Amino acid sequence: MGLKNVYTFHSCGEKPAVTRRDSLWEALGFPLKDHMVICLTGGGGKTTTMFSLADELAAMGKRVIVTTSTHIFYPEDRKVVLADRADTVKDFLKDREEWHSGHAGQVLVTGQPAAEGKLKGMALQELEQLSSLTDVLLIEADGAKRLPLKIPKEGEPVLLKGTHGVIGCAGLDAIGSPWEEKCFRWELAESAFGWQTGKSLITPDQAARILVSSNGTRKGAESMEYRILLNKADHENRLSDGLRVMECLGEEWAGRCVMTSFFTS
Repeated sequence: MGLKNVYTFHSCGEKPAVTRRDSLWEALGFPLKDHMVICLTGGGGKTTTMFSLADELAAMGKRVIVTTSTHIFYPEDRKVVLADRADTVKDFLKDREEWHSGHAGQVLVTGQPAAEGKLKGMALQELEQLSSLTDVLLIEADGAKRLPLKIPKEGEPVLLKGTHGVIGCAGLDAIGSPWEEKCFRWELAESAFGWQTGKSLITPDQAARILVSSNGTRKGAESMEYRILLNKADHENRLSDGLRVMECLGEEWAGRCVMTSFFTS
């Protein structure tokens, strides 16, 4: 995974400022529940964030199952159980003493084989049964073709019934970039938000609107614990962009928004 920087926002006069945090889980501030289900939506580093969270939770002694309701790349460095049914995963775990001992955290990945070296999700009713097998179920619930920002179409994202928390993700490299280059389904901007994108560049205000809108990244998560994650805060300019997005989000979201940067070693 490499190095990781995590920041939260706090008020400093009239403008937000950032504070460095040691833990992504702590920064997100989710109330931990039994058999918790957390989905990740949007763009900008969902998979990296998901596995970082899984490792943190395992270090806390939690059993974590990682999967998708869409598609993710097959993680070669992880324990993977290929399955299209929850019972297959249950049978795999049945005799694994380390999973049931409670002495150390565990991370298990599951899904069905798919084209191009990917895993695809089980049927939703099967995914819902996975939560009973683990302390935390992490689900990548949206696809963005590796672009940092996304406007969802009808039927997206694919959230499980009983989801406790949703992390809406965006990459800060979208700010100041052309819509066609950095936003998946950018052509929906006019119908969803009334924006004539043309040759214009993505602004902090537009990114903020997408992240909190029921037509954007928060779609389907209005009644759930919702957090915003701004990824790729890799240098001072990106940190500044994150602050500008935070200003546009407003005080309401200051305590529910984090910035991250993941460096490969």
